[in-house]
Amino acid sequence: MNTEQQINWKDAVLGEVLKAVSTHESLRNALVFKGARILNLHLATQRQSLDIDANLQLEFQRSMPDRLKQADWFEKQLAIAIRNHFESQYTVRYVLESVKVAPKPPEMPHPQGWDGLEARIRVNDQRMRGVRWLPTVELEMAAPEALGPDAVCDVRVAGVDVRAYALHRIGGEKLRAFLTSLPAYRDKIQSPRREVRAKDLHDLARILAAQPIGETIFWRQVADEFRLACESRYVDCEGPETFRQAWPATQAAYESEATLNAVSWADAERALAEILDHFSQREVFPLSFQLPLPPPSS
Repeated sequence: MNTEQQINWKDAVLGEVLKAVSTHESLRNALVFKGARILNLHLATQRQSLDIDANLQLEFQRSMPDRLKQADWFEKQLAIAIRNHFESQYTVRYVLESVKVAPKPPEMPHPQGWDGLEARIRVNDQRMRGVRWLPTVELEMAAPEALGPDAVCDVRVAGVDVRAYALHRIGGEKLRAFLTSLPAYRDKIQSPRREVRAKDLHDLARILAAQPIGETIFWRQVADEFRLACESRYVDCEGPETFRQAWPATQAAYESEATLNAVSWADAERALAEILDHFSQREVFPLSFQLPLPPPSS
């Protein structure tokens, strides 16, 4: 499989996995869905996405605080849900090979309590019997976060309602997520540098096209969720200049990503500038949140 074929295959399989999870009541009640796949449903448009994003429901985390038990529970429930979904198809194409769920970070609990899970799912394809090493698909489950009163809504997936981020929450989180990939934040939390999240700019441009800045109520909600999202992960933002701290790397990452070609770099750059200018006028910036002090050593 070449790169384009791998992307198309993973996108299709992940679509089926999302249906499987959505129609499995126990999993549906444990997760709040978000990310590009939910954004596609909100906008009735399409962007290929190479994972499924969700947050753990706060009630689930409280009922099962041990992260190893969480991983074991999800591993079993995902295997049941995916296998049942695949086998219920009129023509069975996909066969579940394995599901592995691990805490994230794997070694020890996160110092700030941001413990999530990562599911790695291997699937065989009956139409590709001669293809070895089909890509692994992933479901990312992050720790619960502080949310505004209307940040979660019902979204229809595979004929059932699932809990998912509302469009304005996705907008606020996309802005925050982009900042968490930049050098200043990685240094603040003493975490390794990583690739800039250029895909967030693509999605913000899509949101802006559907909800122009003139829609002041919507963008006020985005600003409120941006503040909450930043506060929950101690993300600082002086203003537009914070977003541009690694701009050449951002442009390079954006233009090299095949799944982002529906929105040009120039259009994505203009969209972000328009959003940030609006936030500046509304005095959203600066945002600054001090990391909590580590517990005293015994």
